[in-house]
Amino acid sequence: MQTLGKYRILSELGKGGFATVYRAVDTTLDREVALKVLDPLLLRDDTWAERFRREAKTIAALKHPAIISIYEVNEVEGRLY
Repeated sequence: MQTLGKYRILSELGKGGFATVYRAVDTTLDREVALKVLDPLLLRDDTWAERFRREAKTIAALKHPAIISIYEVNEVEGRLY
């Protein structure tokens, strides 16, 4: 995966039980971001997709210097990020 929607993937930062985090560039705003992508096999299960979206909403509501900001949750090319 070299791109995902408007994001250009630079490198993999880490992989967990249900998602992979990439270092990427938002090509629209020309800024570096961490891009978390749900494992495509889990996207087939609505429970995992909802859990991913719920986690993003919960984190987006938090405001603290040690917590990253959530810019968006979207699905493109069959991948949820």
